This record gives sequence, structure tokens and C-alpha cells, in this order.
Amino acid sequence: MGLYKQSGSVRMLAVQVLVRVLEKKYKADVTLDQLGANLDARDRGLLHELVLGVLRRFFSLEADVSRFLKQKPDAEARMALLVGAYQLRHMRVPSHAAVSECVEVMKLLQPKAAGMMNAVLRKVVNSEPPSKLKPHQRAELPKWMYSLWRDAWGAENVQDFCLSLQALPRLCIAVFVNRDVWMQQVYAIGIEAKKGEFSPYAVLLPAGTHVPSLPGFDEGAFTVMDQAAQMAILALEMPNQGIILDLCAAPGGKTSLLQHRFSNAKVLAVELNAKRIPRLKENLKRLHVERVSVLQADTLSLPLADASVDGIVLDAPCSASGILRRHPDAKFLHDKDAVNGLQAVQKNMLKEAMRVLKENGKLVYAVCSIHPQENECVLEGYKVSQQQRLYPCDSHDGFFWASVTKL
Repeated sequence: MGLYKQSGSVRMLAVQVLVRVLEKKYKADVTLDQLGANLDARDRGLLHELVLGVLRRFFSLEADVSRFLKQKPDAEARMALLVGAYQLRHMRVPSHAAVSECVEVMKLLQPKAAGMMNAVLRKVVNSEPPSKLKPHQRAELPKWMYSLWRDAWGAENVQDFCLSLQALPRLCIAVFVNRDVWMQQVYAIGIEAKKGEFSPYAVLLPAGTHVPSLPGFDEGAFTVMDQAAQMAILALEMPNQGIILDLCAAPGGKTSLLQHRFSNAKVLAVELNAKRIPRLKENLKRLHVERVSVLQADTLSLPLADASVDGIVLDAPCSASGILRRHPDAKFLHDKDAVNGLQAVQKNMLKEAMRVLKENGKLVYAVCSIHPQENECVLEGYKVSQQQRLYPCDSHDGFFWASVTKL
């Protein structure tokens, strides 16, 4: 009985997290940390799977349950239905348990809706998933985002790469010691590892790998970083000397890779958010990055002289549309207007970064978004020598980077 109550409480928390994310536009990772703080590791894992699973599959799940509804339920009942449907369609949870536990949650939240919950979920159990989904539902994207991508790259391409956004992503790290030797150590403790194809530092590990238990964690042998982001750092071409700015630096992965690539340069990690700086410093300390200085400053107004730095990486704030497999809440936190607002910020950050860059200096503009408004549109009027949009796939996130030269 105690175990039953405990699992029921996880589903209750999942409903509460989803209401906050989808109705109030809170970030999922922050909300999961807050509401799941007192859970043990197993229940915390279940909570994450339920919430992130529903967010990844939201549009098909909504189409699934809405077939059996006479009227749209309120937020809590709607989220409980989606949690139940996710378990029935995508988890190895016995159907009777998935239904009964969601009904119990509903009895606590809204007793009058418990009967509806039971009836709808039982109909889901006894039916096949809907065969006719709208294109945006099949892609698991909001209508506006699907339309934007379809118009840019074609419906077939969008459906192809959106499949990867529905899957649990592998962990990717950047290894700073001998990669082959480190991978042998990982194999020795029974963890599967694969070399990344696009970065000499990248290693792919199974989803859910416990990072602090990996070989060399305390010694700073590696940092978590998708290989798409690693490619952006590899794109910076300049002599191994001078001053390099890492703008919007937290949590410090790109900063550490910059220092490993340019060991004789002075790296200045710039971060505006005071709450993120302790973690940035902690990560740099663990990674034994010695020649880095941390500066709290606004990238829109840098306290640096004109033409005073040799190279820059601008990892600009964005809509995170390329990393929906890791942060599926991002597709609900931004709309078309918000993306246009972010573009304005990105353009102003780029302008300020170019002010402090020396003549003929190199800047890499990078965002974990694949929206054209946050990619090529930001770079109009600049000399771009290289650029690459990486669509999300099994081996890396969606990403965009461009190498810009100051004339």
C-alpha cells in the first residue's frame, strides 16, 4: 500500500509540474527540481520520464485522448489524462495500474472528474492510437513552429529530423584527456561508449548515465557538452595567444574547451546572471582551467574598450528550438513573437561583440536554435566565412554556428 501511495504521489507531482510548464510557462528543469526535491532517485527518475515524455509526445497524446472527450477538461484533469495516456502508449506500465493511479490522483484533485478520467483512459486502453494525425501533431510541434520549418526545408525533412526530437537523447561529453584511453576505462566499468564523429573530443554515452561516477570526473577529465556545440568552438580560427571572450559563458563547458584549444590565450568568461556564476566557477575549478577569468557583465554593454580582444565566442540566448529532445518544454515557452524578440537581442549582442573585437579578428556566433530568424537573419551585413545549421539527429542536437570576420 505504501509503494502504491508513493507511485501515486509521483503522478500527482507530474500533473502539477505539467500545469506549471504548460499553463504558467515555467521551465521544466527548474520546476522538476523544486517539486521533486524530496523524492528518492528512483521516483525522481519516474517523475522526469513522465513529465518529459508527455512534453515530447504532447500533440499526439492530446489527439489520442481528445477523441473520447465531450468537452475540454480543465488544466489538472487534462494533464492527468496525458500522464495516463503516456504510460499506456509509451511505458511498460500495466494498463490497470496506469488507469487506477491516475484516477486516484483525480480523486484527490477533483473528485467529480474521477469518473471521466476512468472512462477516457479505459477507452484509450481498448483502442489503437489515432492513425490520422495532422502534420504538426505527427512532428510533435506547435502549428507555428511546424509551418515555419516546413516552409524553410520541406515537410519530409521536418518529419525526418523531428523523429529524433521524440527520443531520449544520449549523453555527449567533451573529453580532455586521451579519448581512447578514457573510453577503455568506461568500457571497464560496463558502460557503452562511442566516439563522436564531428569532434575529436566527443564521446557519446547512454541516456541517463550518472556523470559524477564516470572515470576522471573529479580530476576534470571531461565536461558535458553536445558535439554540435563542440563544433562551434572548433570553428574559431585564430593564433594560440591573445584574449578570447566567451560571452554568455555559464555553465562553462565552452569556456573549458576554448582553454584546452588555446592553451596560451587568456580566456575571459562573461556571464550576466549572478546566480549562474557560482556554478560556472565551480565547473572551471573541477576542470582545472587555470587561465580563465570570470566577469559578471552584460553582453549588451561590455565594460571593454573598442578593438581590445582577439577572438570571441558568442553563445547567444535563444529559443532552444534545436534541443527539444533535451528540453521539450522549449516548444511551449516561446511563440513567433518571442523568437522575433530574441532575434533583436541577438543582433544587439553581436553588434556589441564586434565593437570590442580587433580588426580582422574572428567571432563565432552560436545558438542552439535552428529557426532561420535566429540564424542567417541575425548575420545580415557581416562578413561570414563559414556557417552551418545542424539539424537534430541521434548523434547531436540541432545547432547553428557562423564564423564572422571583423573588417
